[in-house]
Amino acid sequence: MTRVIMVALDGMRPDMVDATATPNLFALTAEGTRFANARSVFPSETRVATPSFITGCRPGAHGMVANTVFDASVAPDRLLRTKLVEDVLLMAAGAESPLQRSSLAERLAPFGLRFALISAGTAGAARLLHPAAERLDAFRWNVEDIDGASAEAVREALGPTPAASVPNTPRVEFAGRVLLDHVLPKLRPDVALLWLSEPDVSFHWGGLRAPHTLAALHAADAVLGRIRAWRDAQPDAEEIAIIVLSDHGHVTGRGKRSLRDELCRAGFRAGTGMGADVDVVVAPAAAPGMWLRDPTLAPQIADFLATQPWAGPLLARDPAILPPGRAAPLSLLGSAHARSADLVATFAGDEAADEWGMPGFAPFDAPDVPEGGGMHGGLHRAELATVLVMQGGPFRRGAVAQEAADLTDIVPTVLHILGLPGEGMEGRALLGALDATADAPPAREVLTLPGGFVLEAMRGPDGRFYPTALRRALRLPAVAQ
Repeated sequence: MTRVIMVALDGMRPDMVDATATPNLFALTAEGTRFANARSVFPSETRVATPSFITGCRPGAHGMVANTVFDASVAPDRLLRTKLVEDVLLMAAGAESPLQRSSLAERLAPFGLRFALISAGTAGAARLLHPAAERLDAFRWNVEDIDGASAEAVREALGPTPAASVPNTPRVEFAGRVLLDHVLPKLRPDVALLWLSEPDVSFHWGGLRAPHTLAALHAADAVLGRIRAWRDAQPDAEEIAIIVLSDHGHVTGRGKRSLRDELCRAGFRAGTGMGADVDVVVAPAAAPGMWLRDPTLAPQIADFLATQPWAGPLLARDPAILPPGRAAPLSLLGSAHARSADLVATFAGDEAADEWGMPGFAPFDAPDVPEGGGMHGGLHRAELATVLVMQGGPFRRGAVAQEAADLTDIVPTVLHILGLPGEGMEGRALLGALDATADAPPAREVLTLPGGFVLEAMRGPDGRFYPTALRRALRLPAVAQ
């Protein structure tokens, strides 16, 4: 029976996969099936992407709508940061998880199959990837874990977890050891997921091609090489598939600003909690959310943003709070949920080369990311494009699949090759990875958005909408009369 090892390179841009920086991923890509049209979800943030991936549903269905959110019902005085387990559990309001769809582990368990998670990312993201670990008596380990049976077993087997650093190479390498020296040989899960925090950490703090970023990327790629070597040495190697993915890409941040400060300077009472002196709660991000005390403020905010050269089109959970044509609906992107912000701002990026020679830069709102650091969360082409490679087991060799794909399609594909049902998921099995005749290029669309912008998109064979890139509308030169 097929076993699956999934490896996530957080934040990896597909156009950075090459024989020099990532020789192991480059080789795996050449020998497996690469998805040329793989995309993230919106917002393209990790704690939105991870539940989208693990549930096979977009944020409008599973309910995790941003890395940083406001929920007046559980924390009226502050923003919730989903990288923290305590805030994730606060959002759950006494339930096991804030997710409103089943995770991969919960889908495997009724069939006697086991899932294991090894995470070098944040503790909050690990909880969202494997929320039912305790109930299922399953393995979930994160580099920040101190307590619990999994943390104790790892300490006994491998010693203490290294401290966090930039680059986060020691933790990435240690997480690889947890998978290879403990989980795979001792626990033998049917599906294992290794989540590596690089290159995301180094992209944020050093830039896309800084020397230490390339070193971190090479270290993460070396872990992948060791995983493949382990797989190839197993007696059932031909039945072990490897899936490599990234949750989002990165764009170089240029033009750092605080949307909350911009609103305050414009006369709005903006803050990070709904106090008596606050009318707009703002969550900083590459696509900042705004929760309004009074929805009649929406047209005034829209008027202000329409005059700002750094602002992209406005998105709304309920576009009816604005005059027609002033905002695009979040539902278009699969991101409208009761937890969603009333309004979501976007930034006007550019596709010209940055200082590293990489296409794309954009303004951003992130207090702890420096100017010039990598950023993600918005609709820039570089933020939405992701790595997706499936190799070994039943997957096609040396193929480039053209079908539209996003994070929600990966788990349905895993379930399909395991012979398990996938009812209730929005994603679909990517059959183009298994059969060339099932692969077909997507239909392409260009949608007009408010403020002189357009959204490039794809349609899958079932009509499903996949956003690809937000850009300014092309202005045709005037014709002489």
